[in-house]
Amino acid sequence: LSAMFGNAVQANNCAHWTSWGPCIWLRGSNPRWRRSYFDQLLPGKNGCREHIFFKLLHERWSVAFNNFYNYLRDITISQQQCGQCSYQQSCGRQCHRQLVHIEELLNVSKKIINSGTFDVINPLFVAERACVGVDQSMACESKYIEGCKHWPNPNIQLPNVTRTMQDIIDKIDYLTCIPQIKPDGTSVCRCCCHPYAPNEATMKCELKPYLNMNKQYIYEKMQSIND
Repeated sequence: LSAMFGNAVQANNCAHWTSWGPCIWLRGSNPRWRRSYFDQLLPGKNGCREHIFFKLLHERWSVAFNNFYNYLRDITISQQQCGQCSYQQSCGRQCHRQLVHIEELLNVSKKIINSGTFDVINPLFVAERACVGVDQSMACESKYIEGCKHWPNPNIQLPNVTRTMQDIIDKIDYLTCIPQIKPDGTSVCRCCCHPYAPNEATMKCELKPYLNMNKQYIYEKMQSIND
């Protein structure tokens, strides 16, 4: 979630970061995965449930977010983690949003992380990473609809979401899905979560091409600064 809106790494603008929480997921045999998104977050000072970001999200838009999350749960057929969609969270304490000095920027310029950004500022104070130790490289199986365009969906009610916010949400390419006909003749959609898209030949999730290009561009720009 945080990765959609910010630089979701354990950046230095927070003095402390909690340990990585449990993997968040939609389905499967783990009892935790049957809970809502918010209830899967760990409570207390060592968790993220009461963190300012999630607290604000829950207080103002819990119904809207739960409607969205339950919709994803409903359309997802796969039981096991897949599609590069299962994440862990770590929340920052004693944080600020002040920009770093150019000297520090130069020092970290070579520490480009996989998403193509660098560890300087995390504006939401929430770090996220794909669930460690789990192979979720295969695209998820989801219910088939014409064109496999699962989002945006005007039938999903999002209370307290303004028109401007709705426009932003509608443009978020959260799920990228393609159709597949299975050996038994049934049709499904195969989906990957941002920033990944399914490969039509292998059905594996691959980083979207424009993000690979951006990562190379950022690297070259930072190299030129160093030079």
